[in-house]
Amino acid sequence: MKLENKIALVTGASKGIGKATAIALAKEGCSVVINFKSDAKAAQEVLDECNRYSKENVVISADVSNEKEVSEMCEKIEQEFSHLDILVNNAGIFDENDNPTNVEAFENVFRNNFLSAVMVTKHILPLMKEGKIVNTSSIHGRLGHGRPTAAAYSAFKAALESWTKNLAKDLAPKILVNAVAPGRVATPMWGNPDAKEQKELGQVHLIKRMIQPEEIADAIIFLVKNDAMCGEILTIDGGMSLVTLG
Repeated sequence: MKLENKIALVTGASKGIGKATAIALAKEGCSVVINFKSDAKAAQEVLDECNRYSKENVVISADVSNEKEVSEMCEKIEQEFSHLDILVNNAGIFDENDNPTNVEAFENVFRNNFLSAVMVTKHILPLMKEGKIVNTSSIHGRLGHGRPTAAAYSAFKAALESWTKNLAKDLAPKILVNAVAPGRVATPMWGNPDAKEQKELGQVHLIKRMIQPEEIADAIIFLVKNDAMCGEILTIDGGMSLVTLG
């Protein structure tokens, strides 16, 4: 797939992996819909950066855990562009109260990290005759990974990966669906760690450093361009899974 003049939606695009992905898509010549929930200033900064590389980029505020707002966002995209070529389901949270029996945390993470992707996809599919969908999972979603303080997060990343494969079966060959599964990425979810903290947090990786958001964005660009990848979960974890399961 050649990306020049394609229309792409990136959810949760004001920070971290979403921000890096939106900018990477703009560098490829895409018109990017930059979705954000609350930080309008950060979203505007991403828009300004995208505008350096491509045209007709837009910002749309929507809480993707709210189906009404998702529907309204997709209506705006239809009015602006009439169609969509690329969807990156990236928005997500980490609940600090996550543990194996906290039902409220499970409900919160379920709606924000899993059901949000389902709802965005549901409402955007009528605008996609063909194209690519990439979901942002995590190495925590793999069997044997995660930790008790990320039980809900891990469970719903696992659900996202299963859903990715079933969605791929449903939509191929016109729309190809894949996912990325990062390890520890230097994003606001980790508190915007400084160089020292990144080195410490990165010790769980064989590469002995944290992964940068741009490295995940590169992987997403690869999946979007590739016409043979379908139903795959691309792991970019710096060798973390080898350490954990080795």
